Amino acid sequence: MFRASHWFAGLSGAALLAFWPMYLSKLPQADRYTHLHAIVMTLWLGLLIVQPLLVRGGRRRLHRAIGAASYVLVPVIIAATLALTHFRARSMDEATLRAEGRFFYLPLAAAALFALAWALAMIWRRTPALHARFMVCTGLTLIDPVVSRIAFFYFPPLANPLHYQALGYGLTDLVLLVLIARDGGQRQGRAALAAMLAVFATVHVLWFTAAQTPGWLAFVRWFRGLPLT
Repeated sequence: MFRASHWFAGLSGAALLAFWPMYLSKLPQADRYTHLHAIVMTLWLGLLIVQPLLVRGGRRRLHRAIGAASYVLVPVIIAATLALTHFRARSMDEATLRAEGRFFYLPLAAAALFALAWALAMIWRRTPALHARFMVCTGLTLIDPVVSRIAFFYFPPLANPLHYQALGYGLTDLVLLVLIARDGGQRQGRAALAAMLAVFATVHVLWFTAAQTPGWLAFVRWFRGLPLT
């Protein structure tokens, strides 16, 4: 799992490309919720890059100290995601909400997967084989927002908007499959990754099914009615 640092560094570079058109190129116009979300997610990517390098370098005390900061950072990430999603939903008129309300599933589902993976990483923090794999899974939630945006902004348009998540979610699940296949004799690690694959795949399938229904739209209307932003 030490190679995760290199992969997440690459994902950070791809994120710059993905978020350039609608955010980085328009920083002065962005709202405070978007800024907060961008800052905390950048910090998290930095953590995912640095932590494996500290373990490899034998600097475990610093690794634990930075890891302890996640008890503050993760709640802020979840709160920032909810606030940004709520702000955008509240800013829509009814016609726009009917047309685009399904897309609020994506950040909320990612936040749920992120929170679950981090919680499991903390529960198993004294078992390195499990802790590292669950931490990697927190980063895998970032694949879809990066890949789908790159596909949308830099490639010919797809016939159906759902196909963008087919790319992002499909790549995420493929990465998990590759990690499972390459885990060799790490029985605990493979079992943890297999369990996360089942959870990720279930959440991904719900985007193509439940998130496209009137029931989900009713949930979004309830969510935006909450006094959050």
